[in-house]
Formats: sequence, structure tokens, C-alpha cells
Amino acid sequence: MRPMLIWSVLFGVSLIVHTIISWQIGQDIGNPLEPPEEVEINIAVAEPLPEPLERPKPEDPLLFEEEFEIEPPDKLIAPEAVTAPAPDAPLALRADSGGTTGFDLPNPLSALPLGEGFGTAGFGGGIGNALGNSNNRFASFISDLRTNGLDVVFVVDATGSMGWAIDEIKDRIYDIVSTVRTLVPAARFGFVAFRDHNDPEFLVRSEPLTFSTAKLHRFLDPLQAAGGGDIWEEVNAGIAAGIDDSGWRVGARRIIILVGDAPPREESFDELLGRIHRFTANGGTLSTLDVSPSANPGLIEIREGRPVNRAIYRGKPMREFLEITEAGKGDAGTLHGDVKVTKRLITLIMGEQFANEMRALLEVI
Repeated sequence: MRPMLIWSVLFGVSLIVHTIISWQIGQDIGNPLEPPEEVEINIAVAEPLPEPLERPKPEDPLLFEEEFEIEPPDKLIAPEAVTAPAPDAPLALRADSGGTTGFDLPNPLSALPLGEGFGTAGFGGGIGNALGNSNNRFASFISDLRTNGLDVVFVVDATGSMGWAIDEIKDRIYDIVSTVRTLVPAARFGFVAFRDHNDPEFLVRSEPLTFSTAKLHRFLDPLQAAGGGDIWEEVNAGIAAGIDDSGWRVGARRIIILVGDAPPREESFDELLGRIHRFTANGGTLSTLDVSPSANPGLIEIREGRPVNRAIYRGKPMREFLEITEAGKGDAGTLHGDVKVTKRLITLIMGEQFANEMRALLEVI
């Protein structure tokens, strides 16, 4: 009986507690919580970003007056894209096929009809029938120049009677350079101007071998023909500067072309020939271009507008130029009745033996 009494008491107490809790919960449901007090929220507005700063502009534009040059190695190795044809490939510059496809050449050479098979990579192996009637020696010659390089120095008489020739070289130096580089892209050019021993302005001026046409123009543009007065000039000093001061590449074909209308001084002629022999012994070639009226009666006819008695003119290079050419293992040329010094210089660079192969190329100059 006693355990039952205890459980009854505990049950009663539990019932009372439950009743009280239920009543309290009912009160809470009947009276919802008061809303919390409003909280004032201040949102700070960021200051507007400042305008972006403008980068200051340079006061003066950047100007590059100097032409960039990349000097190739002394020994040139032609890349495959410009390798010349094998010696057994027929090669000439006049296309008999009548085709017109080919690659673009620098002005004024773009008009040259090259025919089918003359690919954009230069003298490729696909020339074939488009360039027939050729001399295989020319193909081998061009191949050698493209592999080893070509250096050409013009040694020019700059005395008073040479004004017309110097003016043409100034005007056509781009044609000379671009035409040769159509065949030999890595060709370099240099200039030497000489006068007589007593000239008050200069005896010799030179521009070493360079790839830069701009440098050639800067040398030639201020050059004026002046001085002289007798029949001899300091050819020896000009040739000496061309041989010693031009900066020839190792392994490249070295060519000097003497352009003048007066012989060298007799007292230095033997010294000059000895110097030329040493130049050729080191692989050089020296050719001459006699532009004197006596060697070119056609010049007089063009200037006078009438025929002349050619029997009284020499009509060929002067004796001294012939001896210089023999020592230099080159060619002795005249203008052949033309006034185009440019064409004759290009022909002498490649050699008179290849005049036929060069004829079509020179027709557009």
C-alpha cells in the first residue's frame, strides 16, 4: 500500500506542474511578442572615384632616322627557300613560254615576264621549261653568289667632267641595288669617290660596304663633281681606298668597278697594277667602265643631236683601263652608244659573259 501512495502523490504533483506550464504557454500565444524597437541603420555612401589619370603624351613623336641593319655572318649559307637551282637546271631571264605567273619583284622589276615555274621562293628547282635557252654557267654563278655573298664597290671619278655620270648614279642607285638583289638578296654595296692630288676639298671619300640603301643615298646626295683640270686623275688613291677600307666579307665574291673618263697618273701606274694583282690574288675582280667621249662617240651624238665622224674617236676603252682590267681579271666596258650608266654597271657586276642572260632583266630599267 505504501508504494501506491507514493506514486499517487507524485502523479498529482506532476499533473499540477503540467497544468501550470500549459497555462503559461497559452498566455504567451495569446499575447504575441512586441516588435523590437526600430534600429536606425546608416549606410555610408562612398565618395565617387576620381577620374582616371591620363598618361602624359610625349611632346615629340619618336622618329627613327637610322635604318636598321642586320649583319649576316661572314660565311653566308642560303636558306632552302632561296637556294639557287642545280647547275644542270636551264636558267635564263627571258621566258619563252609566254607565261606571266611568277613572284613580285621590286619596282621597277615587277614588269619582267618570268613565265611558269618561277616560284615565290626565288630561284627554285621548278624553273625548268619556263626559262629555256639558258647557259648553265649562269645558274652555277648565281648559286655561288647566293651561298657565299656578293660585295660590290664602285670607285668613281668625281672631277668636273663626271657630273652627268654621278647624277645618274645618284638617281638610279635604288635600281642598281634592287636589280642585283633580285638575283642575290644578300648583296652589299660600297662607294669611293676620288679626285686629283691637288684638290682643295678632298682626295678620296668612301662609304664602306653596307646593306643600307639609305647610307648609300646619304653618301651620294651631297657628292658633287668638281676639280680636275688635266688629263690624269688619282685613280691609284681611289682603288687603294676601295681595296683597303671597304670591309670585305670573308668568302664573299669581291668586285670593284672603276668608273671614269681620265687615266691614272703615270708615276703611280705601276704601283696601281701591283695593288690590283694582290687584290685578285685574294679572290677579287676589278672591272672598268670608260665613260669618256672618246670611248663613246654615241654620247656626243646624243648631246649634239647630230651624227659625228666616228673615225676620229677611239670608240673603245682607253689603254690604261684595258691594262687595269687585265690585271683585275674583269671586263673593260664602254656605254655601247647608250647613256644608261646604270645598265652597264649591273652588267659589269654580273660579268659581260652573262650579258644575254641579263638582257631581259635590264629591259625594264
